[in-house]
Amino acid sequence: MVFSYNNLKTIFKLKKYLFYILAILGQSLFSQESSLIFNKFNLSIFNPAYVGVDGSAINLNTRVQWLGIEDGPMTNYLIIHLPERKNASLGFTVQNDRVFVENKSQVTVDYSYKLQLSNSSYLSLGLKAGGRFFNVDINNVPRIFSETNQSISAPGNYFSPILGAGVSYISKKGFIGVAVPGLLNSTALNKNQDWELTSRDYTYLHLSGGIYLNLSDKFSVNPSLIYRSNPRQPDLINSIIEMDYNDRFSLGSVYTNNNTLAFFFKLKSKKGFHIGYGYESSSATGNQAIKNSTHELMLRVDLKSKKNLEANKDSEIDNNIETQENE
Repeated sequence: MVFSYNNLKTIFKLKKYLFYILAILGQSLFSQESSLIFNKFNLSIFNPAYVGVDGSAINLNTRVQWLGIEDGPMTNYLIIHLPERKNASLGFTVQNDRVFVENKSQVTVDYSYKLQLSNSSYLSLGLKAGGRFFNVDINNVPRIFSETNQSISAPGNYFSPILGAGVSYISKKGFIGVAVPGLLNSTALNKNQDWELTSRDYTYLHLSGGIYLNLSDKFSVNPSLIYRSNPRQPDLINSIIEMDYNDRFSLGSVYTNNNTLAFFFKLKSKKGFHIGYGYESSSATGNQAIKNSTHELMLRVDLKSKKNLEANKDSEIDNNIETQENE
C-alpha cells in the first residue's frame, strides 16, 4: 500500500489507529496464505498433491490473532476432500482472511492423481485453480483520516486468478512434497487523488516433509518441516513435532523462525470426528496483546466412502486373524 504524503501526516496524528495501520503494512493480506498452527494437517492448502492423502473429509479451521484487539486478524478455512475414484481425488478450499479494513476471500478447486510405486508408497501429482477476491473498505476509518474532514473513498474490489501445481511422495515411513501454489504473477492497481492501492501476487515455493517414527504399537513421534519462500518478507520455516497415541490423541509443538512457538492437541473419535486446539505465542518485541493472544480451532469429519469401509473391514479381519494365531 502507498499513501499520499498528506494522508501519512494525518495518520500519525491518530495514535489509536496507528497500531492497525502498522499491522496492515507489516502483515498485508495481499501477500500469501496465512500460516496455520495446524498446517501439517492441511497441506493441500499449498500443495494440491496432498488432496486425498488422509482420505476424504470435511475440515474447518479458524484462527484468531491478537484476541482482545478490535478488528484483529481472523482466518477461516473450509477444506473438502471428496472420495477417491480411479486414483484421482478432488478437493475444494474456501478461505477468508480479515483484518481491520482488509478482507480477502479465496476459492480453489484442487485435483490430485496418484501413481502407485509399490505396496506401501506412491507419487501424487496435483493441480490447483481458482480465484482470490480482495476488498478494502476505507470508509470504516474515521473521517479524521482526511484533512478536509471527508472520508477517503474505498478503493473497491479486486479479483486475481490462482493457478498452482505440486508433487508429493507418500510412504508408510514419511512424506515429502514440492509445490508452487501461485504460478501467476498478477497486479491490480486502484488510484485516486488521495489513495493508491497495489495488490500483487508473487510466485513462491512451498516445501514439506516428515517422517513417522513408531516407538511401539501405539506410540509414535512424527517430526516434520514446512518451508515457504516469500519474495517480500523473510522465508518461513515451521518445525513441527507431533506425538501420537493409537491414532486417537496427539500432542505437538510448532516453532517458526519468526520467533513464534505454538502448542496443540488433537482428539479423534472412532467414528471419524476430529477436534484440535492450538495456542501460539511470540518472543518477538512488540505489543504484549499481539505476543500472547493467537488461538486456533480445528474441526474435521471423515467421510465414509466405499473404499474406506472396505479398508476398515480388511483391517478388522487381519486383526482377528492375528488374535486367533496368538491364541
